[in-house]
Amino acid sequence: MDFTGRPMKGYIFVTPEGFDLDSDLEYWIQLTLNFNPIAKSSKKKN
Repeated sequence: MDFTGRPMKGYIFVTPEGFDLDSDLEYWIQLTLNFNPIAKSSKKKN
């Protein structure tokens, strides 16, 4: 992700060719689900 000219850490960009097939999309979804429990949460803003 790049909104400000600096890429955000922890994000990836998958081109449409990367999830063209259902099996490709399932791969990316499973990868994120596997990573989610080990990801650190963001600090809460006051």
